[in-house]
Formats: sequence, C-alpha cells, structure tokens
Amino acid sequence: MKINISRFLYFLIYLEKISAISLDYTLYSQLSKELKDDMDTNDVLPSSVLNYFKLTKDSLKEFDSYLYFAENDRIRLKNLSQEMFSFGYDNYMNHAYPMDELDPIHCCGRGPDHLRPDNINVNDALGDYLLTLVDSLTTLVVMGNSSEFKQASKLVIENLNFDKNSTVQVFEATIRVMGSLLSSHLITIDPNQPFGDMKISNYNNEFLNLAHDLAVRLISAFNNDYNIFPYPRINLKMGIPTNSFNHTCTSGAGSLILEFGTLSYLLNDPIYEKVARIVSEAIFLKKHPTTGLVGNELNIKTGNWQGLMSGLGAGIDSYLEYLLKGFVLFGNKKDLYMFNEIKKSVKRYLRHGIAVMSA
Repeated sequence: MKINISRFLYFLIYLEKISAISLDYTLYSQLSKELKDDMDTNDVLPSSVLNYFKLTKDSLKEFDSYLYFAENDRIRLKNLSQEMFSFGYDNYMNHAYPMDELDPIHCCGRGPDHLRPDNINVNDALGDYLLTLVDSLTTLVVMGNSSEFKQASKLVIENLNFDKNSTVQVFEATIRVMGSLLSSHLITIDPNQPFGDMKISNYNNEFLNLAHDLAVRLISAFNNDYNIFPYPRINLKMGIPTNSFNHTCTSGAGSLILEFGTLSYLLNDPIYEKVARIVSEAIFLKKHPTTGLVGNELNIKTGNWQGLMSGLGAGIDSYLEYLLKGFVLFGNKKDLYMFNEIKKSVKRYLRHGIAVMSA
C-alpha cells in the first residue's frame, strides 16, 4: 500500500487557491452546463425538471459575489477565523480542560453523560479523552501557533488515556481523535516542517502509539457474527456494548479509510485498512440497481438497507468525501471509480428533486 501525504496536502492547498480566484461566469451558466453534461442524449425530461428551481440570469446575478473572495476580504476573514478559534480554545483551556468540551451556558467542562447512557447526542462524541484539546492540535498547526501546539502536545502525551468506561461512536472517535493523533504524528516527524517549527523535543512516536491504542479498541466493532458491517458504537474498555444498536448510518460505517489506512501504512499492518476498505466497497455494491444511489442507514445483522432515503447530508456525506480523499491519499483507483459512479447518480437523480434511493 502506498500513501501520498504531500499530494493530499497539495490537493487541499489547490482547493484553497481556486476558491480565491474571480470566476468569469455566472452561477447560472455553470449550473446549466453541468445539467446538460449530466443528461444522456436519450434522456427526455420535462421542462419543469430542467429548470426545477426556475433559475434565470437575473435571479442569480445577486449571488455572483459569492463565487470568489477579494484579497482584502480573504485576509479579514482569515484574521476573524483566528480570533474565533483563539476565543474558543482559550476559554476551553481556562474553564473546561481536562474534560472533553466547554459547556458554554455554565462555563465549565463536561464529558460523557454516564447517568444517561442512551443520551447519544452527547455520548457519541464525548469519551472522557480530552476531546477538544486533541481535536484542536492540527488547528493550532494551521494557525501557525507553534508554541501552543507544543504545549498542547505535551498535555496530550502525558494525560491522554483510552482505558475508560465510555461508549463512543466509532465514526466520531476515528475522525476526531485518531485522525488528529495521526496528523500530529506526521506533522511532528516531517523533516521539511512546512507549517513552521512543530517538532516536539524528545518525541518518541507517542501520537502514533496513542492512535494505535485507540484503533485496537475501535476495531472490536467489526466483531460482527452476522455481517461485515461494524457496530456503530464501542465501549473503550469492554468492546461492543450488550445493548448496542443493530443499525449504522452509511457515513459511520464507510468513512474510516483515511485514518485506518494511514495507521496501516505507519504500522506496516494491513488489517486496519483492510477492514475499512471491505466495508467501503460493500456499501458501494449495495447501491440501488436503477438509481445507483446509496441509502442512509444499514442493518448490520441483515446487511440490508434500513434507511432508504438518499442525499448529500448527514449520514451519507462523509462516505462520498472519503472515497475521493481516499484516492488522493492512497492512489487507489477503485476509490475514484466508486466516487465518480455515485457522483453521476447524485447529479442525475438528486439535484432534480428526486431525493429517494429508489426510482
């Protein structure tokens, strides 16, 4: 397996650059061209579908200014973003650390709701594992705050512990905690230091070891006797909860390849990428035979769709995102093929107002 971190970073930088270019066409003409490109020559669609939103050049002219950022606006918004992040981060450190997040109403820290285990709105993300601090590591890097990154890294390395009686969502723990730990590891060991001096003195792969520790706990979600799809939640100390749900959203099951694949590369252990890729490809094979769309919820015991609604919102969005980013990071052409196939279906069936999995 190969990994291309620099290509992935260049891809993100490319997206940032093109967003700042003044475009010489209107949103209307862009949408019209894409609509025509999506249609086969044999397609016959009623005029009400062709212009479902009643778009005209005049009605869309007011939105042209949103197609680019002027340089002074870019700098102003960049500085505002830094101020907003610093405000949130500083108040977390002053009032909530070492708990998972800041309760803004009571101005104190909060973690898992152990009194109400069924409160998944809180417990899915909060695992009593320094969530905000860990999640902020790479943002500190992007902000160029080397001194605070090093200080935060020291706190994470010395205090982060996953041996907790906390039941968390596999997806949330993967993208927010494991992802940040792996990224921090790669940033720290990068000899080129493209973000400034982010090297941690006496660093001995602690971030990588923590990510590995978490992954060993999360991979227990794949101990499914009925199917290949993972359980949506695991207890960090005991594994699969006895009262676990038997359904998972598409994003939750299919958005693990970036972190699990990167970990496999760094450890030279293929098992993590293997389990993530098997599920990602299995979801693709379950797309609707007519529309080519995927549903938003799977029954992990039967392997069948439990939620037939399709779309680009919560429950599905990250699955599509990870297919494209998986190709950029690992160069696996199958990821790109799956992304493009579903993209065709999305553009043909969803943007015209048909928002269900079946035609």
